[in-house]
Amino acid sequence: MVKITKIEIKNFKAFRCPDVIDLSDEGQNLLLYGENGSGKTSLYDALKLFLESSDNNSIKFNQNIFVDKTDKGYIKLYFTPDPKLNKDNYEWSEDVQEHTSVQPIIEASWAKGFLDYKDLLKTNFLHHDKNSVNVFDLLINTLLKHIINEQAVPRRKFSEQWDDILKTVPSNQGATQEAIAFNQQLETFNTGLQDKLNDLEKDANDILIKFGYKNTDMKIELDFEDVTFRPDKPESNSLYPQQILLKVHYLGKDLEDKLAYHRFLNEAKLSAIALSIFFAGFKSQPVSDLRLIVLDDVLIGLDMSHRLSLFNILEEKEWTKYQIILMTYDRTFFEMVKKLKSEDEKWKAAELYCKVVDGHDIPTYVEDKTYLEKAREYLDANDCKACAVYTRSAFEAIIKGFCEKNNIGIKYREDVNELNSNDFWTVIKDRKIILPNSKKRRIIKLALVKKIESAKKFILNPLSHANIVNITKKDLEDAIETVEWLEDALSMIDSRIHTII
Repeated sequence: MVKITKIEIKNFKAFRCPDVIDLSDEGQNLLLYGENGSGKTSLYDALKLFLESSDNNSIKFNQNIFVDKTDKGYIKLYFTPDPKLNKDNYEWSEDVQEHTSVQPIIEASWAKGFLDYKDLLKTNFLHHDKNSVNVFDLLINTLLKHIINEQAVPRRKFSEQWDDILKTVPSNQGATQEAIAFNQQLETFNTGLQDKLNDLEKDANDILIKFGYKNTDMKIELDFEDVTFRPDKPESNSLYPQQILLKVHYLGKDLEDKLAYHRFLNEAKLSAIALSIFFAGFKSQPVSDLRLIVLDDVLIGLDMSHRLSLFNILEEKEWTKYQIILMTYDRTFFEMVKKLKSEDEKWKAAELYCKVVDGHDIPTYVEDKTYLEKAREYLDANDCKACAVYTRSAFEAIIKGFCEKNNIGIKYREDVNELNSNDFWTVIKDRKIILPNSKKRRIIKLALVKKIESAKKFILNPLSHANIVNITKKDLEDAIETVEWLEDALSMIDSRIHTII
């Protein structure tokens, strides 16, 4: 499988100066946090248009330069080695338009799975005069665009066959050779589409279950009626009906008319339905050596349990062949997933920030760093208060992580928000382990305990923030080294090997 190892962007949409996103030599998945307006959508469009430019000459790079059109921009993607690629990087820019037109990138464009919050609306958006959701256009021109209709002779993509049908509508329904050929083509389109919709519906309902909805609770139906030629209708409507109605069965009821699902279900359920349909569509895409899924703020309508369900779906075996870029504006979700994948080398976490340069908002890409790395950066910048905050955050993360990893119980509090670092520190500072020779030793040496206790009074205690400016850089340096010592000591303890008492 091919993976993207590095992304370079210059003067494309919100990006100005050259920005480099390094995904390692193996091509990691990327978890990216960024507030609204920080540049996530510009990155999304950069990747999407780079791939689509391989198969669509109408997409021009210079249409996406918004400020200085004299400054030559570009998008460069670097790839893992592959015999089908004659080099490790390809460029798309105003001067290099045809560079991406190689078969592996064309196939990657067909197989890609790109999804943003606007796409989700297509499965529950109604025109003012409609009472049902018609996803015909969404499926034919997006999710099934590059899918082959096995019933067509010769085999064709659904989107290509539909375009031909629209272009060859006969002037009447007589028994002419033209009309007979047209009706045969329309019949293969209907038959092949119904077969594919059956598969898509099954896959979508299987994915919906993974969001926590059993088929008896909520089920998706794609209701398709064969398209027929109606010469009695105006030319624009002579192919009728062009519709695939998305219906939802909820708690044994068909949600239609006044109880139409898009008016009845909450945002979490609507988003779960939409995501299930799109992911079912992704599964159906053509085979490609490079399979890329990019999700831009698709979590807006989901509560935290649904968000983690989405992430768990992406972690399943069938999706491991994809390289995933997951972008979110939700800091809590970002921190939770970052913690879950902190030891997984297949994932990388990073952040986008927005800064103003010459009156323009410019995205700034920042590699994710540990709390201690950030503490040292602020120490070097003489920001003692920020240094202390990150040192304390590192201390809390280390001891909380140790208790969680080793199933060490802590003091019960009805309100979990009232838990503090002392609750965790108290239960581990005097713990011991039993060695193979049956002797016991402390998990944390007494000298380290004393150093932590000393640092807690002035630096690791959140109540000391008001006076923290009085702390010297030497005190902070000692505190950082003490927390690093603690991290090393606890990392050597594993409850699967040691008995903790």
